[in-house]
Amino acid sequence: MSLTDSGNHPLALAAKETPSEGKTMNKKYEIDYYKVDGRPGGNQDWCKDFWMNLGGCAALAAGDMAICLSKNKGMESCCPLDPDHISRDDYNSYAMILKPYIRPRFNGVTRLSIFTYGFRRYLEDRGYEPEYALCPGGNSYEEAEGFVRDRIVNNLPIACLILSHKNPAMKDLNWHWFSLTGYEEKDGRFHVYYHTYGEKVLVDFRELWDTGSCIKGGMIALQDVKKI
Repeated sequence: MSLTDSGNHPLALAAKETPSEGKTMNKKYEIDYYKVDGRPGGNQDWCKDFWMNLGGCAALAAGDMAICLSKNKGMESCCPLDPDHISRDDYNSYAMILKPYIRPRFNGVTRLSIFTYGFRRYLEDRGYEPEYALCPGGNSYEEAEGFVRDRIVNNLPIACLILSHKNPAMKDLNWHWFSLTGYEEKDGRFHVYYHTYGEKVLVDFRELWDTGSCIKGGMIALQDVKKI
């Protein structure tokens, strides 16, 4: 099954569009994301393995995609977990399955190509072939906003890498992979939802994307996934 095939699966292929309350009727999209013991997504700090706890964020962002492929696209073999009933122990065990594919390393997973190569091997071992869409961190804000708008409606998270951000408010995202899970047009500004460390956060996307640093990360989305 590819992302464009619905088959007999009742889950929507696109993210849910809902008008925000208020006079402006702002547009809002959020994917059908997963929970771990009732919390919004997984948390790197739960990993018991030293290297996954220290630098497993890229592998876990790939895991977010795999869990949502199972949950939202009916591709159950992409993930060994029941996406609607995940415990912390389940999540920690799954982290160790992901570890060999996007291995944590001393200098970090600093290139989009390391992520795409490792996650491709992971999906191929489960009988699927991915096709990616990339938005390097050097792209303009307008290109990046368009990328989020165009890709998030596939009802899958977008993996985002920030390497160096000059805004102290973004310090927790430095040298970090995390998942974009929706957007909201709020007060004339474009905001994105992201999940990391077991939390859901809404942030002004221009402030997130314009890092003020010459060291850039970028974004990765699944454009298609086909059965081999």
